[in-house]
Amino acid sequence: MKPNLHQIFKEMRGIEPSAKLAGSILARIERLQKRQIRQKLILAHFSLVGSLGATVWAAMAYGNAFLQSDFWVLLRLLLTDASSVLRNWNDFAFSLLETFPAVSATILLMPVLILLLSFSAYFKLEKRSHYNYI
Repeated sequence: MKPNLHQIFKEMRGIEPSAKLAGSILARIERLQKRQIRQKLILAHFSLVGSLGATVWAAMAYGNAFLQSDFWVLLRLLLTDASSVLRNWNDFAFSLLETFPAVSATILLMPVLILLLSFSAYFKLEKRSHYNYI
């Protein structure tokens, strides 16, 4: 007579791991998680410093070109001669689009975006690393 699967497992004795094994496994998992969070925090610090430096550099290098473009001269025209601008709003809008310093604006905004993403990652990691103590 062939024993079925249910009978084989019914007759097996329960194998229990030692209490030390479970504790050591959980302690090692916790150490690895703390190490991983610490490494990610170090990376977040470096990305914050790097993106802040890139933001300052971009502002110094391209900020003047952005502020001295013809876009701002045309935009001031809206304040000084609003009636002429409103009569020819279509041409005025196209002139604004034509003179907008898109390259300078992009170069200025990219490090700012990276800085904001770095702050987001940093604060998420800080929240996660202090979660155990709250």
